[in-house]
Amino acid sequence: MGLLERVRRALERSDGQPDPALLAYVVALYENGSIDEAEAECTRVLARHPGSAQALHLRGLIADRRGDRLRAEQLIGSAVAAAPGVGLYRYNLGNVQRMLGRADAALASYSRAVELEPDRFAAWFNLAQLHAEQGRPAQAIVAFRQARRIDPASAEARLGLAAALVDAAQTGDDGASSCAEALALVEGYWAHAAEPSRARFVLAMALAGCERWTEAASHLEALVAAHPEAAELRNQLANCYNRVGRAADAVAEYRETFRLAPDFHHALTGVLGTLNAVAEATPEEVFEAHRAWAAAVAAPLYPSAPRYRNTRDAHRRLRIGYVSPDLRRHPVGAMFAPVLERHDPARMETFCYYNYPRGDVMTDRMRRAAHHWRDVFGQDDAAVAEAVLADAVDILVDLVGHTRHTRLPVFARKPAPVQVSWLGYFNTTGLATMDYFVTDPVSSPPGQERYFVERLVRLPATRFCYEPPEFLPAVSALPARARGHITFGCLNSLAKLNDGVLALWARILAAVPGARLLLQASALNDPLVQQRLRARAEAHGIAADRLELRRFVPVEQAGRTYHDIDIALDPFPFCGGMTSLDALWMGVPVVTLPQAMIAGRQTVSMLANLDLHELVAADAAAYVAIAVDLARDLDRLAALRAGLRERFRRSPLADHDRFTRDLEAAYAGMWAAWLAAPRQD
Repeated sequence: MGLLERVRRALERSDGQPDPALLAYVVALYENGSIDEAEAECTRVLARHPGSAQALHLRGLIADRRGDRLRAEQLIGSAVAAAPGVGLYRYNLGNVQRMLGRADAALASYSRAVELEPDRFAAWFNLAQLHAEQGRPAQAIVAFRQARRIDPASAEARLGLAAALVDAAQTGDDGASSCAEALALVEGYWAHAAEPSRARFVLAMALAGCERWTEAASHLEALVAAHPEAAELRNQLANCYNRVGRAADAVAEYRETFRLAPDFHHALTGVLGTLNAVAEATPEEVFEAHRAWAAAVAAPLYPSAPRYRNTRDAHRRLRIGYVSPDLRRHPVGAMFAPVLERHDPARMETFCYYNYPRGDVMTDRMRRAAHHWRDVFGQDDAAVAEAVLADAVDILVDLVGHTRHTRLPVFARKPAPVQVSWLGYFNTTGLATMDYFVTDPVSSPPGQERYFVERLVRLPATRFCYEPPEFLPAVSALPARARGHITFGCLNSLAKLNDGVLALWARILAAVPGARLLLQASALNDPLVQQRLRARAEAHGIAADRLELRRFVPVEQAGRTYHDIDIALDPFPFCGGMTSLDALWMGVPVVTLPQAMIAGRQTVSMLANLDLHELVAADAAAYVAIAVDLARDLDRLAALRAGLRERFRRSPLADHDRFTRDLEAAYAGMWAAWLAAPRQD
């Protein structure tokens, strides 16, 4: 008896279920591509046995093949209801739901499928892919590992796991080990992958996560050459250039990224944050770039007629909001925490909007100090703005500017009557909705107003205070006396060490026989970056045996490096910030060459507050002379080193009480000005 005849006779059975051979025949029709015949026979089976889970499942697969996914979901869902213990049905239901965009439903279906049938590779693999697509790399890693357990030879699972590890490294605490594992999975394999470009991109990102940025950049350069219109490739290439100190190249790639992807606003943010380190960029160019960002990104968000619920009272307690991703162990957090703790609770009610996925001991400290704490990481800008409005914040303060995890689009929506930029950025925001920029007389001498859309509010002494970390060691004796030679040093980012800086440092070393130059930066973790820097330095006349390059060390250990440095050399046009404060606290004088803008005037402001004007150079020749004169007078250098920490303690740089009162007075003045202005709310 032929199969077709068995089908016909099976339809005449009355035991409630179709013959398995009949269903096997229909499955064979489906798998052989005879969809019309399979559909017809399956329809006849269901007419006789409407509750058959197998037939419902197969009819659902046919509907999916036809493109009728809603019908497919209904039919396979009915199969699941009829036979809830069959993993295959759950798996295929998940596939249909995923194609319909029902990610949560698909996730539930896949998860149940692997519970029921833990050795089904496809279910684990699809579950992993869905987790990855939904931005859950940690869960994706678990599922990809299970898929590889079942099929270790799967190239797709290998690449998927590597990509998930790289994604997890972006926000995880153990990014280096995740990237090292990803690198082991794709290095030497990418060229033979089914999708070599994707595999090469994962390789590049893994290399970057392992601090092999030069190699990462070379792979990204090749990918950009092959896919010049791929904005994400250019953005990651710009990031790599940034890490190795190629600021001008990074700016060029960020700009090209934005040209290709005008909705990717972070590329323009990258331009602005990096442009401060480009020696050739004029203040006018930098200002116009910030205004261009505002026109492209912020202007569409400006409210036509903001309305506020804030009580118009000049004498009540003000509600001050702070927005930042850096309320943690970070230079901004270190300088902000003492101020937050010293705000007068009778005058200020504080709100912190924390925009980072995790915290640390510094976060806990600030959380305790704040009156109100809002974790806003992952919330969109509109939602954060609504939260600020709901809190009726009077003065909203941005502590990040155009740096990573910026929330300036929140400020573009003007959720608070008064908005202020302070501490975390050293330039205009460009925002028409940002009212004030907090600075000081030395950081912003008269005339800088033309480079800011905000009104400059100069605090009496300094724009920030310093609280030395508890792990910074005591000041050491002068290293030169133990080492037998002067050691100049700089612990700033390599992006700040342009050719003009290296040329000037070469002149200093030439005038001080036997002196060495010690550089320490995270970019120097890359051996190829070290090679490149040595070659650049040698081109300027700095011999290899006079250059000491050190890898980055954890912040708890970084202070010990100053035990080996006699004189710190400040770069330009982007000078030190926290590095200058740390050096001065460790007794190391910093020689600086002030620039036109705040980014190049941070150190001169510190030195003014320490009454160390003799370390401030009027021009390049004076910069060399100051450093050389210091190096030739060890007694003077030793005395300066021994007394610098106490001088620091007695200066406005360490007077947090005074600083906080000055800042609160500035806030009160801003509020009074808003109350006195013609009403717009």
